[in-house]
Amino acid sequence: MTRNNHRIARVAIASFAALMLASCGSGNSSGSSSGSSSNSITIFDWGGPTGNGYEANNIRALYTTCSEELDVEFVVDEPLDYSKIRTAINSGNVPWSIVNVQNDFGTNPEELELIDYDVVDASKFTGDYAQEYRVGSDVQATVITYNQETFGSNFDSTEAFFDTDTFPGKRGVPRNLFAGLLEMALLADGVAPEDLYPLDLDRAFDKLDTIKEDLVFWDTGASSQNLIASGEVSAALVWLNRADDAIEIDGAPFEVLFDKWIQTDDYWIIPKGAPNAELANEFIECITEPEKQVDWSNNIVFGPTTTEALESPDLEDNPRRPTNHLEGQIAVDDEWWSDNYIDIAERWNAWMTE
Repeated sequence: MTRNNHRIARVAIASFAALMLASCGSGNSSGSSSGSSSNSITIFDWGGPTGNGYEANNIRALYTTCSEELDVEFVVDEPLDYSKIRTAINSGNVPWSIVNVQNDFGTNPEELELIDYDVVDASKFTGDYAQEYRVGSDVQATVITYNQETFGSNFDSTEAFFDTDTFPGKRGVPRNLFAGLLEMALLADGVAPEDLYPLDLDRAFDKLDTIKEDLVFWDTGASSQNLIASGEVSAALVWLNRADDAIEIDGAPFEVLFDKWIQTDDYWIIPKGAPNAELANEFIECITEPEKQVDWSNNIVFGPTTTEALESPDLEDNPRRPTNHLEGQIAVDDEWWSDNYIDIAERWNAWMTE
């Protein structure tokens, strides 16, 4: 899986080919002269046309700062690809010390090194962000966004998204299967958040059937943003950063609904067999320090994962920051999705072609 369409703003960083050249003495734009020395960190990050300057923000607020504090070099490889991670692990030739993944990766112990909580301070994290094999990077969201000029303040719940009689118009939804749409369907049908899992697929698809003729499917983050900006849809289920960009950059008369939103966080992991795992833990400890998370979050719409950063008054002003609306957060059961993905995908693909 790749997410080089998940966020905007390309940054000039080393590709993996450049990383290999760097080990032979060539330079690269992230400033490291080696990808394999005991004093270097190689980070696999999202890259590509990613949104809100996500990777550029990582480099500025986290990687550069911590490389200086720890007196180490760093190289960024991109764009992230889960298949590459698994191929490297299976071959026993892992080039990355740290990888930045979404919450749909990082639950299989055979693919991961344990996080060393003698080095990483688990107590600074809120909720369940200090896990055995991964550490929370940032809080993101899959959200419903709606045309405020068309619907006004009456469009105030997940139920409204599925009520095309009261709120007529097309609905933008992802074509690819991932956590979010099925959960929203069940929530709109009256399932309590605490009772979501295991997902009742029959009930979820029945609910989707009620608006199927009004659905417009998006394939990439950019296309979801275009659906909003163009006015082709009156409401959409999209990644938060794309809704924010459509509103702030494209001037779309939309707003984000935080009545209920789906947790889609990023995590730091150390892949099985990673070089410099001890240094990787030190680097993770550094890049998750609360003051660095505050600085990072101040330049993006996403939220932090440490308690101190969450409580910072510096992050209270952005009305679209998901961590300012935690009462509406719907946690995804990552293990359930991992265990059932193939079966759900078969059902999803069949429904799409009906």
